[in-house]
Amino acid sequence: MPNAPHSTVSDSIQGTLTQRAGGAPDASAVVDAVTRTWQFMAAQLEPVIGERGVGVLLDRALHLVGKKFPWLAQAGPLERGVDSLAHLQARFSSRNAQEAAEAGCALLVTFTELLATLIGEPLTERLLASVWLEAPPTTEQDPPND
Repeated sequence: MPNAPHSTVSDSIQGTLTQRAGGAPDASAVVDAVTRTWQFMAAQLEPVIGERGVGVLLDRALHLVGKKFPWLAQAGPLERGVDSLAHLQARFSSRNAQEAAEAGCALLVTFTELLATLIGEPLTERLLASVWLEAPPTTEQDPPND
């Protein structure tokens, strides 16, 4: 069952990014979705592990994901402070929507998995539960009787 947590995290993140990017997202909508999701994650985690802790985990996630998406890792670690978000956005901005979505999802999944390794899955789930958007309700209703 080692794949179950990864699958659940990946599904939650992918669903969240899809909802935040909209129905037929272009690259800028995907970048915005990844950025907003990252901001929500950082806001939830900084009070617990600090800004530096979040930054170190993000740098490690960028390094790991950079093996598949070299353009993410080529600029080196993000600078601490105000410009870090702008640097992250810049890395995504020159990519097409599909590549940005795949890399964004991979980055957030990797970050979340690193966090779970550090503080445990239950605490990670509790801290980030409010970040993930719930899936839209399915329309599996009884057909109207005619």
